Amino acid sequence: MVTRIQHKIYEFIRQYIEQYGYSPSLEEIALGIGISPNSISLVSRSIRALVAAGRLRFHKKGYRNLQVINDEGFSLPLMGRIAAGEPIEAIENRQTVDLSKLLRGEDHFVLEVKGDSMVEEGIFDGDLVICRRTKQAREGEIVVALIDEQDATLKRISYKISHHITLVPANPALKPKAYSPQRIQVQGVFVGLLRIKG
Repeated sequence: MVTRIQHKIYEFIRQYIEQYGYSPSLEEIALGIGISPNSISLVSRSIRALVAAGRLRFHKKGYRNLQVINDEGFSLPLMGRIAAGEPIEAIENRQTVDLSKLLRGEDHFVLEVKGDSMVEEGIFDGDLVICRRTKQAREGEIVVALIDEQDATLKRISYKISHHITLVPANPALKPKAYSPQRIQVQGVFVGLLRIKG
């Protein structure tokens, strides 16, 4: 059971993270909910209770390390199928698609695509790609690769050339490039795409 003060703290933390992208300090929480900054022990106890209740979690060590757990999930109705070729009969489908793991997963991040090197994969300039954070990738996966610790790129990865990592574009105007393994760091694997029409 979450107390009234704990709920106030939870709501303040949630709104603060939405606004600033990181969690508030104990003093900021105290001031934000209208209690004395000297009452940080109450704030600290309340945060521990919210963690135990599954409403908050510590996602890393150190300062400003709180994360809100939203257990409501995020889903959209799956209304059926639609043809992109010959028309098919429209049949209502009362299922939902749970997007919470894809869009709210702690190990997922989003990047905006700049350029046209992956157009034949249906990834266009301005698209938002959803990636799962990992340092390992299998042959043929689309990855976020860091080259020489400075240039990041989205390409398909290949290990077919001995002692090399090849980054393969999906655009016939561009050629694959092979690199020595020490020059490439995999930072994530492509798992989904968002295209927002303006």
